[in-house]
Order: sequence, then C-alpha cells, then structure tokens
Amino acid sequence: MKLSHTRIATRSAVFLAGACLQWAAFAADGSNGTWRCGNTYTDQPCQGGRALDLDDPRNSNQKRDADQTTRDARAAADRLERDRLRLESTSARRQASLIDNQPKPAAAKPSRQDNYGADRLKKGKKDPVYVSGQDPASPPPKKKSSRSATKS
Repeated sequence: MKLSHTRIATRSAVFLAGACLQWAAFAADGSNGTWRCGNTYTDQPCQGGRALDLDDPRNSNQKRDADQTTRDARAAADRLERDRLRLESTSARRQASLIDNQPKPAAAKPSRQDNYGADRLKKGKKDPVYVSGQDPASPPPKKKSSRSATKS
C-alpha cells in the first residue's frame, strides 16, 4: 500500500500531538515544586527535605535590564578574547625568550689556534695565564742592595 504525502503528514501530526499530550500530563504531574534534600535539589519530595518557592518576583523591566547586563558582559568578554588572541598572534611572531633564575654561564675561554687554523687545544695543555702585580706602563722597581739595608 502506497501512502500519499498528505496521509503521511496527517499521521505524523496525530502521533506527535499524542506524544505531546502525554509529556504535558507528565510535566503537570511533576510540577509540584522543587525540593531541597540535603545538598541536592529534586522535583520529588524526600524525607527531611523542604519545598522551595522558585517564582521569579521581578517585573519585565528588571528582567530586561538583567538581560541587557548579561549581553554587555558577553560583548566585553568577546572583545577581551579578541584582544588576547591578537596579542598572542603578534607575540608568536617574535622569538621565544627563556625566563629563568639560573645565573648565566661564564664566557667560554678563547682557544688557541694551531698552525692549521683549527680552534683546539693540545691534550693536557692549558692556556697560559699571564699575571703581573705591576702596571705594565710603570718602570721596573729598583733592586735594593744589601749594603744600603745595613747602613740604616
């Protein structure tokens, strides 16, 4: 049996209306109120629970003002998110920097160059350290003779 489109639509509408009527009856049954049972909320009464009155006492102007405040807060949050994403994209183009509290390593010692131009030290040899206690521009100190020390 082949059904026409109108018959299918009619049967679907009747089926949906019947389902909606059952849901409406169930919703009217469970609309006794809201109960607080300890730290949870339920639509069924419980032992030791108390009924809560959840009516919204605000008038239409107060509801509209609250909705406008919510819209403004969402717009501000969206603006802040766009700014954050823009800043993150510009900072991603920069080179990454390392932030830590460790001291910087000491500068590497200059290496000697051998005859071949390679930067390496011979095994077991250290760079010479030239240390002087005098200023290189001043003349060398005069040596005292042992005779002048005995005269005084």
